[in-house]
Amino acid sequence: MQKFGVVTGASTGIGQAISVELAKNGIFVALVARTVDRLEKTKSLVERVGGKAEIFPTDLSKIESVNELISKIKAKTNQVAVLVNVAGIWHGESEVFAGKDLEEFPQEVILDTYTVGITAPTLLSHGLIPLMKPGSKIINISGTFESGAKGWVPYYVSKRAIEDLTIGLAEELKKKGIQVNCVSPSDTATEAYKKYYPQYIEDSIAPEEIAKFVAKLYSQGTTGKIFVIKKNKTPFVGFHK
Repeated sequence: MQKFGVVTGASTGIGQAISVELAKNGIFVALVARTVDRLEKTKSLVERVGGKAEIFPTDLSKIESVNELISKIKAKTNQVAVLVNVAGIWHGESEVFAGKDLEEFPQEVILDTYTVGITAPTLLSHGLIPLMKPGSKIINISGTFESGAKGWVPYYVSKRAIEDLTIGLAEELKKKGIQVNCVSPSDTATEAYKKYYPQYIEDSIAPEEIAKFVAKLYSQGTTGKIFVIKKNKTPFVGFHK
């Protein structure tokens, strides 16, 4: 039976690259994001490398949508080999949610950032752990913050929280043989990053580099680690600043 994986934020950037890389490793990928046409693009990229995938359009900022996703996955499979929580909110359609003091953020942006960044991964883990056998993986995507938290506190807090979720779940699930790790990449050359920070592209990491590391991590038995990835440096265990 083909192994089944779930990737959030699969429509673009890191999530798209991870979906393709897992598919190369023989995993059927449930592609999760809001935008149908972009999910279809990811699916076509998966199929181009000989993989298989299905799209699951979901607004992770809505708890009812998260619960519907869990139900759909349970209807599709009785075993999940890997859950990769990539989705996060740091920009909208026309602006970056950065360079602002906390009190300047709309309340809706703060709540959506927390829901997508930490509540949804927690609920997905809660809902899908019963489908995970020994050797299954949960891999969370965080981010380094070399310039600190100032200016984008909601996103920073959501990513700091997912690292804490990683450590806590790893301790709890060790007895079940389920490994939980986190990958914390520095600036990554996603479509959004190219749009908002073109001046820094040369110093950023390709999403495919992160995807290859995630696939490597999937094949290992490591647990409870946060791996920091920086351009032209060997990944190392640590915490973001």
